[in-house]
Amino acid sequence: MAEKGQAPKTTSVRPIMTDAGIKAKTGKDWAYWYGALDKAGAAKLDHRGIVAVLNGKMKLGPWWGQMIAVSYERAKGIRAVNQKCDGEFSVSVTKVMPVGLTELFTAATDAKTRKKWFPPGAFEETSKTKNKYWRGKWKKDGRLEVGFYAKGPGRAQIAVQSNKLSGSDAVDAERAAWKKALEKLRLILPA
Repeated sequence: MAEKGQAPKTTSVRPIMTDAGIKAKTGKDWAYWYGALDKAGAAKLDHRGIVAVLNGKMKLGPWWGQMIAVSYERAKGIRAVNQKCDGEFSVSVTKVMPVGLTELFTAATDAKTRKKWFPPGAFEETSKTKNKYWRGKWKKDGRLEVGFYAKGPGRAQIAVQSNKLSGSDAVDAERAAWKKALEKLRLILPA
């Protein structure tokens, strides 16, 4: 990260999409966007400020403004991969399962079944809406958000997001643990 008051140098972190992809969607390549943001003083702005420049002066819509801002922040070393604009790290893992939405939600959230697939760590449920989401405190200071989505007849997706991680190493460990856990869940689902 850059010293306070100094513009960070561009790193070799790859943007969210290819140069050809961003040019096809916005009419400009990454060199243009990074140069325009540098010229606008974006390296000294927070995330909201960068998005405001993109949406205001550069006339991008909210989605493209967010995507370009995140890629710029990563390229400038202002933000790491898996780091949110508030500085916290999070990771998401998803898996489509071969059961309906209700079956997946029930199997995933049932306390008895959870013991068979859930990774180690203290979990304290704080809210749950049938067939939609399940949230709670995770480990010591973390937050866990689990979403459930119908994906057609006999198929549903589970999306686990672990928030308030300590850094990139924690992201990698958490991703691996949840991938393994979701595979265990798939194996215990009704056939």
